[in-house]
Amino acid sequence: MGTKDENGGAAGKLERFKRTFPAGAVIFRQGDPGHDMFILQEGQVEISQEAGGERRRLAVLEKGDFFGEMALLEDYPERSATATALTFVQVLQLRGSDFEELVQTKPRVALKMMTKLSERLRESNRRLAELLDKPVIKDTLPALPTSQGIETWAVLFHEKTGRTFPLRAVGDTTLGRHDPITGVTPDIDLSGLDPERTVSRRHAMVRFLEGAFTVTEVNSSTNGTFVNGTRLEPFAPHPLHDGDLLQLATVSLVLRTLTRVG
Repeated sequence: MGTKDENGGAAGKLERFKRTFPAGAVIFRQGDPGHDMFILQEGQVEISQEAGGERRRLAVLEKGDFFGEMALLEDYPERSATATALTFVQVLQLRGSDFEELVQTKPRVALKMMTKLSERLRESNRRLAELLDKPVIKDTLPALPTSQGIETWAVLFHEKTGRTFPLRAVGDTTLGRHDPITGVTPDIDLSGLDPERTVSRRHAMVRFLEGAFTVTEVNSSTNGTFVNGTRLEPFAPHPLHDGDLLQLATVSLVLRTLTRVG
């Protein structure tokens, strides 16, 4: 009985933070003063930026994403982008004191935010490293190796569409959906097979090591990863063999090994 009251009380507190916006409404504009952040509960929000007289879409956010957090984390004076509702949108609109209260009543919200911020930072660091590591163009280049290209000898097969997704011949192959927030796309992007977005952006990883495949669910908040109908424990590698049915949420794939040449 006490649990019900506690949950009801927490839900009641969240109600006062809820705001709705119709499709096409501007939630905030680039250059506006920023004093609050938003957690998307329903609908889609476009984040765009204007530079040099041109408007550029940066991301399309979905349920569970958050935006405008710089206003709370760094007391940033101006919005760096424009947020526009693409559909009917429901958000939690939070100021600093509201966010502290939410963290106390819903600590998992803070944990998810920290995870997402970590992913954004990791992707920014990766892009910076790529920029700093660009090779210098020389007048003469060394001879290329005789063997180049992508090697694969196993695929994941989607029977309904006939699509195949190659697995790396060495190391890890990541599976999930494109993440518009971080810009990260997994090795196998299942967005086209998952219109309901049941697959997580970081969902699972297939590893080939010492002649054998394993699959690991890398996100404990997914809608589940299954091999031949058995749900996997998060972060625990599970053997994967030729002909096995691998299911990520509602997307089913079959492992097919090809004849290895050489």
